[in-house]
Amino acid sequence: MPVRHRSLNRRSPFPSLLDIFVLSMLDRGLETSYSLQRRGGLSVGSTIPVLGRLETAGLAKKAEVLGGSKRRRHAYQLSAAGRKLARTGWMPLLEDPPSADLDALLRLADLASHYGAKTTDIASLFERAATDRTVLSRRAAAGKTKVGAPSLLYVATRNGWHSGRMAAEAKFLRSLAKSATAVAPKKSKTS
Repeated sequence: MPVRHRSLNRRSPFPSLLDIFVLSMLDRGLETSYSLQRRGGLSVGSTIPVLGRLETAGLAKKAEVLGGSKRRRHAYQLSAAGRKLARTGWMPLLEDPPSADLDALLRLADLASHYGAKTTDIASLFERAATDRTVLSRRAAAGKTKVGAPSLLYVATRNGWHSGRMAAEAKFLRSLAKSATAVAPKKSKTS
């Protein structure tokens, strides 16, 4: 059953994957927006608004930290609801169709790996995403203008770039799927 909490934004009653990822980073010991940016790989443009939403929703608490400088610094700590959401909120997303956003997909895989999901489930996520990108690559490559309409260099170039990017992402994701299954524990013949 999903965790119930105050809405993180007006459009959606459930937290975004980015919100859950930031909760997980806090759960792993990253406490400041600076550490989320440096060690968590997040941008200032996403970190600050997410922390504000999490605080408003009661999933994280902000505390002032004394440092060596006169500049005020804030650290964030998870509430019990925030900790529970960080550890379980990603689970339903693992079964959903994979995101077209590569960063979101990699964050979901990171969450699943950190919190002990089966490697076969993570490999399946990568494989489904690779298949989706292969389809998108073919669609972009087939993108043509109407008969009789002048071809625009911009449209043709963009379609070619998009097709190549999707094909490269599909190849990369398939290699991730293979490496995830390669590290899966093998069953012994005696069991």
